[in-house]
This record gives sequence, C-alpha cells and structure tokens, in this order.
Amino acid sequence: MAANTLEAMRALMAPRSVAVVGATERADASSGFVMRNLMHFGYQGQIIPVHSKAETVFGYKAVSSLSALDDAPDVAVIGINADKVIGALEEAGQTGVKAAVVLASGFAELDEAGRERQRQLIDIAERYGMAICGPNCLGLFNLGSGAALYSSSLSTNLQRGRFAILSHSGASTIALSNTGRFGLSHIVSSGNSAATDIPDYLDFLAADEATNAIGIVIEAIREPEKLAQAMERMHAAGKPVIALRAGRSERGAQATAAHTGSLAGSNEAYHSFFKRVGIIEVPDMDSFMETATLCLSLGRRPTKPGVAIVGVSGGGVAHVSDIADEAGLTLPGLQPETTAKIKTLLPPFATPQNPLDTTGVVFANGDIYRDVLHTLADDPSIRFIVAAQDAPAGLDDFCASEYLGIAQAVSDYAGTGKAPVVFMSNLSSGHHWAVEEKLPNVPVLRGTRSALAAIAGLIAQSNTVSWPGKAAMERKPLSAGALTEREAKTLLASEGLPVPKERLVTSADAAAKAAKTLGFPVAMKIESPDILHKTEAGGVKLGIGSEAEACAAFDAIMASARAYAPDADLRGVSVQEMVMGGVEALVGIVRHEPFGLGLVVGIGGVLVELVNDSAFDLLPIDPARAEAMIGETKLASLLEGYRGAPKADRKALAELLVKLSDFAARYGDDIEAIDLNPVAVLPEGEGVRILDTLIIPRNKA
Repeated sequence: MAANTLEAMRALMAPRSVAVVGATERADASSGFVMRNLMHFGYQGQIIPVHSKAETVFGYKAVSSLSALDDAPDVAVIGINADKVIGALEEAGQTGVKAAVVLASGFAELDEAGRERQRQLIDIAERYGMAICGPNCLGLFNLGSGAALYSSSLSTNLQRGRFAILSHSGASTIALSNTGRFGLSHIVSSGNSAATDIPDYLDFLAADEATNAIGIVIEAIREPEKLAQAMERMHAAGKPVIALRAGRSERGAQATAAHTGSLAGSNEAYHSFFKRVGIIEVPDMDSFMETATLCLSLGRRPTKPGVAIVGVSGGGVAHVSDIADEAGLTLPGLQPETTAKIKTLLPPFATPQNPLDTTGVVFANGDIYRDVLHTLADDPSIRFIVAAQDAPAGLDDFCASEYLGIAQAVSDYAGTGKAPVVFMSNLSSGHHWAVEEKLPNVPVLRGTRSALAAIAGLIAQSNTVSWPGKAAMERKPLSAGALTEREAKTLLASEGLPVPKERLVTSADAAAKAAKTLGFPVAMKIESPDILHKTEAGGVKLGIGSEAEACAAFDAIMASARAYAPDADLRGVSVQEMVMGGVEALVGIVRHEPFGLGLVVGIGGVLVELVNDSAFDLLPIDPARAEAMIGETKLASLLEGYRGAPKADRKALAELLVKLSDFAARYGDDIEAIDLNPVAVLPEGEGVRILDTLIIPRNKA
C-alpha cells in the first residue's frame, strides 16, 4: 500500500481546488452527483469540470483533459468507467495532482482483471505520491469547507460538528452519518481503500482541529503496525476512536487441525488488537451511536471503573444492573459514610445501596436528586454515575413536565460534580424533547444495552498502544515437514518447556523394557506424522502397569493405527512417563493474519470444544497478561481447588504461557498452530507437564 504524505492527505481531505474527470449534468451519473454536491454545499474552492467535448458543465468552464491545465488541482475526482480509470490516474500523476477519488467499481472486488486494475492503481499512487480514496466508493465530504467529493445524495439535515466517520462500507456511511445524534466534521466512504486506508485518514484527523473523535466501520485490517502507529498519534491528540467491524461471523473462518483454532477465531484476534491499540470496539450501530455521543459530550473521562446507578424505581434500577453486569461494568458497594448521608436525604423506606432507588420523593424536590449525586461522587469507589431515567418521547407536554426537575438536577450536578454523569433512557427511542432540552451539558444516551456498552467501552479503553509488532527475538527455523508428538516435545524441551520423559520403540519387547525403565504406570502412543489426533485412531493406551501390558498395548496400538490410516507412516510407539493427577489445561498458539500468532489458554482434555472455555491474546504475552488470561477462564476456579481438590500450581501455568509465547516468537515464522492438550497442572509447587503436543507447520506456499 502506498505511503500517504500529510501533503497528499491534505489535498484529499481539505482541497483548495477540485477537478471532476468525466463531469456531466446527467442526473444518474456519479460525476453529476459530485458537481451538484459541490455547488449545493457551498464549496468555495475552484471547481474544474473535465470533459472531452463539453465547453461548460453546470455553468463552469470545462477543460478537455487534466494535462491541459496550467496548474494542477489538489484533487481529481475520477467519475468514469473502471476501464478508463488507470489512464486518467496516470495523467493526473503526470500533471502533479496529489490526490484522487476513484468512484467506479470493477476493481479487486470483481475479478482477476479488476484485481490487476487495482494493482496498477496502487502502483500509480506509489510512483506519484498520491492519496487515493476508493476505488468502489461513495467518496468523501468535508463539512467545514463544503468539499463534497461524494457520488450520492447528501442530506441537507447533516449538521456540522466534531465527529468524523471513516467507513469501508458505503451503506454504513449513509446510515451512521444521518442519525441526527451528532454533528460531523468529515464523512469518508473509502470502498476498497486500495492505496489510502483507515490509518492514513487517522493520521490526518489526529492533527485536524475540527475533529474531536472518530468512528470507523472496518471490514479488514491490512497493516496492523500502521494502524497502531496512527493510534499513537490519536492518543497523543486526545481523540478517541470507535470501531464497528463488519463480517465478524465465523462462518468463513479457516479451521485448523488443532483444538486451539476452534477456540480462538478471527474475532478474538481483532478484539485483542483493538484493545492493545486503544480502539473502542462496538458490536452494532446502536452502540456506535451511543459511544460517539458519549465521547463527544463527556467532559471528563472516568479514572476508575466504579459505576453507580441511580433511578426512581427499584425494579428499574435492578433491570439496569442486570444489563450492567452483562456489559462488564463494576457496581461497587457504598462506603458506610455514603450510606449514612443518603439515609439523611431519602425517606426511611429507601435502601441506601448501589444501585440506588431514590424513590418518588425526587419528583417533588429535584434538589434531593442533585444532593444524592454529589454524595455518590464523594464515595471513593464511585467514578462514574448513570442517571437511569425514562421520560418517553410519546408523553404529552404536561406529563413530561414531571421529569424536568430531575433533568435540571442532573444538569446542575454536572457543572460541579466530582464524577461524570450521563442521563440514560432505557428506551432506544429516547426521552421527551423537553427533558433533553434541560441537559445541554450532560451526555444523553438511549437504550440500556447500547448505552451501558458505550460506558463500559470508554472505561476499559487504554490511552496507550501496546502493540509491539514482531517481537525482537532471535529467529530460529523449524525443521522441514510435520513433527511427531515426540519430536515436538523434544523441541519444546530444548527451549525449557516441561515435558514428561519418553522413549520411542519399534517392537513389543522394546516397549516392555522402556516401560520398566521409565517406571510404571506409563502411557503409550502411536508415533506418526500423519495421525494428528491419536485417540481417534486407537493410538493411545494409558495406565500401563506391567511389562506384559506394555507388550499387548504395543501390538494393539500398531494394529488400530494401521486400520485407521492404512497409508500412514507408522514409526513405532512412544512410551511415556505417566503423569498422575492435576488439573487438565489447554495451552495453544494459533495464527490469525494480518496480526500473526496469538495464545489460547483454557480448560483442557477431551471435552475442549464442548466446554468452550478459553482466553485469547495476541503475542507476545508477559507474566502479568499470562496471569490475567488464566483469571478470565473457568480454569481459574479449578486451579484454586474445586470442591476439595488440592490447589494447583497456577504460577507454573502462567510461566508456561510466557515460555510458549517466547518459543512462538523464535519459531513463529514456520508455525501455523501449536496444541498442548492436555497440560497437567500439578498441585501447588509441583509445576506443570505437557502431556500431548501437536505442532502444525506453516504452509508458506
């Protein structure tokens, strides 16, 4: 992808002159929409229609070609068919044009000819240092300057504001820019984003004085390192970024032979990346709207996670608390001095707790509501307050007036309170207009689930980037070809990971001798690079307690494996030290491009997919993150000694996660996935043992 200079991005996003290639007055033509939009929204820069025959377009003097101009315009909007685009772009580059908007479809989204066309577009962008919006896009609109380089109708209801929308999807651009909930600084529908993508736009907006927050609708991340660098600049500028990712379903996800792949799909990789770079991820458009509203109107970010919920109904605040728990919000208990003060403010039948039902007394006296908010804010555990108050839009004006005192109390508090407050309707239809009018200085949110998800996302957002890209470790190549379990364990052991002792044997007599040497009981497993899941092949025998059993087990394993896979390369049987007891965990590595490798930990054993309990993060993993990942799973409860079982060695498991992360950093170029299942987590102080290992080499073809 082409490197976009700030000069080229300025020419694209804030052009002083615009040439419209293929300009026409035809009502259905994309270039016609662009011409009308520029005129309608009062663009004050130079407008240059480019048409091979027409003398004027909409009254503007036309030129026959870009090369006929004495001075190159800042941006060329290419409004012609796909098969003519490359020639027009080449001419633009030769003329000195620094930016372009390519509206036409018929590029990489279509067929091989389109993909070749897109490769040529990228080449032109790189050779001439051009920023290019598109192809296959609606274009962009700078609401401040009126530069409406946009090939569809633009609503006259669009309000100028401080929120920018960047979207790969044209339909999403239209929907989110016309919510009426917030004003906009820029709208960008970037389509294929072949040469200029989300990170380039973020780089420009980080320094844009007209923009305070950005929302992105993203279909794919091509260059995570570049996006991470852009987010560093966004954080430095104090501008939050919200992301809605399209195409999150796992239907098209590529499966691997490892259990790890079934536990951690691309959703987990994207989620991990967004968290690491400090992007607030939202699940749907409603959450997008509420998060945008919150980011734009909240004066102060919460410094701690403690949230208080206040309402006028016990059932109402209980409902909000249910959704808050699902959203991951923390509702701490109140300090004794806080409950004592609340008792003096509310009637004797009120219960001073979090969530708090103020009772109906606040309808008659809004000052009580305000004083309750101040009291909650004085509690050291409370750093954010949700005033959950329904005043439905369908109320008549008289009924709505009953809520005005509460709204005024929240507004009065917001000007002086120690903790930020939001005014939330449980209904996505929102509040009566008269109630919202009383809250010019308070974020007004709509819909319980969307609003609380927005709050949770903002509280959890990091203001730093912890995405190191490729870890700076010595790289080592992996041996060519598939590894057997024994070979994989030998490799892991060479890097300091704990595995049981074992011996490879090729006869029943040798199996008996190896078992006796290792000490009974032992485990015996088929040795074959062609059989990944040995249990299914009848290739595993556990608890072998004598030499006679070892002989019989060898013959049975070889026969079962041969019947299961007649053409498999059977190299013998591995006789292994039998590790008894402990908690079974799964630890694994899985690849998710473009991010690379990530690590999975969860409950292990044969029921991995059924239990479906795991935590995932992209590499590298440090000790603190390893410990936190274990804590995110039900495995943590088992390790603590579930139902009288001895406490397991959680510390050793965390150390194993870090060691595996380091191992993957060294050998990762050659690894598709690693499956350590089960890992026996022994009683506290006795460590861990990797009982079964699968390393899937990467196919680099």
